[in-house]
Amino acid sequence: MLGKLTSFLSSSTPLPSSHQASARAKTYVDLAKELDKVNVPVSETDCISCSNPCDETSTTTTGAGAGARGVGTVVEIYEGKSYQDYINDKYGDLGELPKGFDVDWETDLKGSSKGGQGRIVVISTGKSDWERDHTDEKGSLANHLNKVITSSSIPESDSKSKSTTTSTNTNTSTAETKSKSELPSYITSSVFPKPSNPLTNTISIPPSLYSSSLISQSDDPSDQSTIIFPDWKVIHEIDNSYKGAKSLYDNALSGELGRSGKSIDTNDENENENENENGEFDRRRSWVLPYRAVILLCSHKKRDKRCHIAAPLLRSALHTVLSQHDISIDEDGSSLSHLDGPPIEEMRGTNLEKEIEIGKRIEDIEGVKGGQGGQVGIFNINHLGGHRYAGVMLILFPSGAYVSYGRVTPQEIPRVVEDTILQGTIVPGLLRNAVGVEREASENKSGKGFLSW
Repeated sequence: MLGKLTSFLSSSTPLPSSHQASARAKTYVDLAKELDKVNVPVSETDCISCSNPCDETSTTTTGAGAGARGVGTVVEIYEGKSYQDYINDKYGDLGELPKGFDVDWETDLKGSSKGGQGRIVVISTGKSDWERDHTDEKGSLANHLNKVITSSSIPESDSKSKSTTTSTNTNTSTAETKSKSELPSYITSSVFPKPSNPLTNTISIPPSLYSSSLISQSDDPSDQSTIIFPDWKVIHEIDNSYKGAKSLYDNALSGELGRSGKSIDTNDENENENENENGEFDRRRSWVLPYRAVILLCSHKKRDKRCHIAAPLLRSALHTVLSQHDISIDEDGSSLSHLDGPPIEEMRGTNLEKEIEIGKRIEDIEGVKGGQGGQVGIFNINHLGGHRYAGVMLILFPSGAYVSYGRVTPQEIPRVVEDTILQGTIVPGLLRNAVGVEREASENKSGKGFLSW
């Protein structure tokens, strides 16, 4: 079997430009095996298109064929139908990318992206297209934040903490302390702690900024809102100025801060003095996001029209498929207005106590551990890199998992939803890179994939 593949790859014939083509599906199956070896939850549904069935003694634990043996045959996957018949019967016509749509099917997709290792800041603009470099838009929060980050002294991580694995280091799980040499280059362990745990090591990687179609839900219409990952929170009432950006960075994005950021002392005797010095910080408030996942679609026309064409087609397919699983969609941020409970900044207690409370709020999100129901936020964002692989998307999860996909077509959206959103598994043929997705072997077989923590 391996000899057949080697012979095929060494020939002058390129792999077919289709995810369901048998020769290409075989490479996806091999990638799935590679990921499974390092305890990355992965879908095995590519076996349906592979011409070489898996060993009859093998058992897949995830995806549409969960629990099946010898999953190279059609009968165990997709209700005994071909993938195309399955999606047509279940979801109807999901559409397709235009004829002649130029996608790079020749170069290696995996490893074509390196993002997701630092914090991600999704900024409200209410738009789906921006200047070629979105941080060049003068007067925008992205412009101000970029200046702040560029001029800030990013603290170095504690090298001793990073190189020494102990039971008290809560920034990484046991699976994530696996030697980095064992992980493929396109899979990275998260440097952030899982929910409910405090930050123990300084984060030296600067935040990544994305302008988005998110509409600000701040009370003051001139202020902006931002979504912060992996903190899984939204921050409102951000003054759209350099001062507002500096306050946001110092009190929520700096590498020494955990999910809770800096607290506000509402009982401070010097309240008036603090209001003068830290007015932007004092009026800003944040809450845990209500979403079970966030999908970010590149729609940046001024950078490359392919992403601008693909984004609405993928969004339409997402609407169709998610609705079949009783998952609602927030496309403008309206679900982030007037969230329940006191804001994070007003929490009292130690850092650990505050992180535990945030972890509880995250645990209470509907659908956070998989299955039907809940809500997904879907927003357009600026250039992700790799537009030749359009459609491209990022999928973020409360667990801290970050997944970057490329070559996504409307026909692949059922796999994005069923395998990745519902079950927390990687679709191998779409993978560009991922962060924080590896799990203990026992967790990997739990059926919750990287949705768990």
